Amino acid sequence: MRNSLQEEPISVVYPLADYLITRHLYEDTRQHSPGALTDLRSSLVNNTIFASLAVRYSFHKYFRHLSPGLSEVVDRFVRIQEENGHTISEEYYLIEEEECEEAEDVEVPKALGDVFESVAGAIFLDSNMSLDAVWRVYFRMMKAEIEQFSTNVPKSPIRELLELEPETAKFGKPEKLADGRRVRVTVEVFGKGTFKGIGRNYRIAKCTAAKCALKQLKKKGLLSRKQ
Repeated sequence: MRNSLQEEPISVVYPLADYLITRHLYEDTRQHSPGALTDLRSSLVNNTIFASLAVRYSFHKYFRHLSPGLSEVVDRFVRIQEENGHTISEEYYLIEEEECEEAEDVEVPKALGDVFESVAGAIFLDSNMSLDAVWRVYFRMMKAEIEQFSTNVPKSPIRELLELEPETAKFGKPEKLADGRRVRVTVEVFGKGTFKGIGRNYRIAKCTAAKCALKQLKKKGLLSRKQ
């Protein structure tokens, strides 16, 4: 395959996977509700799933770069994926301290997600801009996750926590850590505990705090409503 990505603006090729997945979900005979469509798209169009699929299909073996720091992050992520049989679960991307009820997200290399998207762009350009050609390849790679999530629509951890604890869960403001690269967000569930999440930005840290709270509260049987 020629290096087509150098011949077209990145903005042309990168949204392809997003568009094709969204189109497939919208046309699904199960006719998902608007809320379910939003949750499905969020679950299937994100760097975590794209990077995970890049590793599952060995795209990372052909990724060349000269960054020792990136190599460390990629190697760690590949190891986690291999240890867990290349399944995709948010549970694998938390580093937890049980006693202090704090969790940190495992960094998912954005570069791997970009590789997964860029291959879609290369197929698009080399097939005379055929969206169907791209989707024939990418649907086969993503079919298991599309079917799994479509059958059991996942919710974002933040939304799930706020639905289960609408009156008692309150997120605090982000706190920048000493290294200057990460932030911590605290969520307090009144009367049940305080949980902290660490991430590279506010969104990730908030999501990680919600995951930590849900996991701990489920383990202790303290959630207000059953799912």
